[in-house]
Amino acid sequence: MPPLRHTAATPAGGRARSDRRGEDRRPIGCGARLELATRKLAVNLLDLSEGGAGVEAPSDIAAPGDEGHLVLGTAVLPVRVVVAEGGRVGLAFTALSPLARETIRDILAEPPRQPDA
Repeated sequence: MPPLRHTAATPAGGRARSDRRGEDRRPIGCGARLELATRKLAVNLLDLSEGGAGVEAPSDIAAPGDEGHLVLGTAVLPVRVVVAEGGRVGLAFTALSPLARETIRDILAEPPRQPDA
């Protein structure tokens, strides 16, 4: 299955806004931990790319511009909140080390998980 390319909703009477993401995001569906300045919580990782991630989390936990970390297994990835709405928080990676980039590439290279029967 090809990676998903997200497009923003079409504004009233206009064209669809262009997606600001530089990379395609791959659906993931696994647990992660989001650590922001005042909150730390378990989240569902919805999708991932080399530039960022989308997580399922209460929208009121963060605001655009908030910084923190997304923890995937043993990887601690620095992030900035780009959007928080509708039960989804969009994150952009910031200042990734070469090892962190390699870890993300390894995750993206894994075969998709099959749903439990």
